Amino acid sequence: MLSSKRFNPLLCVCACLLGALTGSTSAATTFLQTYQLDEHLLEKRGEYRYVYRMFFKLYDAALFTTSEAQPEDVLNAQVPFHLGFHYLRTIEKSIILESADKMLLRNLSPSERQAIADRVDQINAAYTTVNEGDTSSLTFTPRTGTRLNINGETVATIPGDDFAQLYFQIWLGEKPISEAMKVALFNQDK
Repeated sequence: MLSSKRFNPLLCVCACLLGALTGSTSAATTFLQTYQLDEHLLEKRGEYRYVYRMFFKLYDAALFTTSEAQPEDVLNAQVPFHLGFHYLRTIEKSIILESADKMLLRNLSPSERQAIADRVDQINAAYTTVNEGDTSSLTFTPRTGTRLNINGETVATIPGDDFAQLYFQIWLGEKPISEAMKVALFNQDK
């Protein structure tokens, strides 16, 4: 029989593990239901809380698109869309860039990486370390490009529909940072 002193900590560990496992599948409702992008009213498609290694809640993410947009329209950069992030802890710039580079290597061919290399350098230069409570977003407008905002301030605008098609592979590609996130952002069943 376990003593009460040993039993309570065991319950706490089990509760923490259960919380970590269940917390990775959905985000708190961090985002509004719509996002106004110039003349386009984008609707929230899906939302997800990204948890690294079951314990470290990193960020909530949400994808906004036009109401008629299909996932392939987003992946082919045929429609405007907005990918927003709300950070749940500090993430160093070096970690953000390392993670993005790893995902681009996983998803793009060498010629695709080369085609956007200068623009990846440009967006990488604009990223900063983010702290708990900070926000960032990547907003794509066809024929205009991808705008990076950090805490509501535009820090870079990267031209090219091809850049969006390739760069958003990090979250939405065939080998995304999280398959569960991709499914949730597109609000699709597996």
